[in-house]
Amino acid sequence: MDDEQLAPDDALAIIAGQREVTARTAPSPALLFGVWGAAWLIGYGLMWATALDDDTPAVWAAVVAISGGAAAIAFTIWHSVHRSQGIRGRSPREGAMYGWAWALGFLAQGVIVAGLAQAGAEPVVITLAANAMATMVAGLLYVAGGLMWQATPLYALGAWILLVGALGTFAGLPGSYAVMAFAGGGGMLVAALASRLTGRRSWGDGA
Repeated sequence: MDDEQLAPDDALAIIAGQREVTARTAPSPALLFGVWGAAWLIGYGLMWATALDDDTPAVWAAVVAISGGAAAIAFTIWHSVHRSQGIRGRSPREGAMYGWAWALGFLAQGVIVAGLAQAGAEPVVITLAANAMATMVAGLLYVAGGLMWQATPLYALGAWILLVGALGTFAGLPGSYAVMAFAGGGGMLVAALASRLTGRRSWGDGA
């Protein structure tokens, strides 16, 4: 035969090289889980703590929560795009599209919440809907990321976030804030710690 079969060592080297490329271009689970987990735990935690008396969080707590969410979105976009810089082909497109999907999702959430307010929805309905939609956006994007990068932990966390959002609507106020903070944000921080302890640098390090 003119074509020589690929030696086992060469095949392993190719596989290792492909895994290294994936590790460089896929987002870091520990970083994303950590940023979003901290934003939700601190933001929603403060809103819950300041709403215990009259179900209404302090304005400064709401500002902290909104600012933290905006910072998490900005970091996700930057991180997803940055990880794929210098690589040609499918990976940079995936990273950029995935990053900007977070901004689009939360932009749509804000517009829907504004529409509910304009339609005369009660404040409690608006708040519960806003929280539920936040978890739906994050959960579905984690699920999509799990499918795209074949990452079972990411997919599982997305499913957990979706469940948190759904059940949180039954907790009322301020209970919904606590569910978002401790089950949602806390769950993401646990996932970040697990990713760090297992040495998972990116979704490409294994399922």
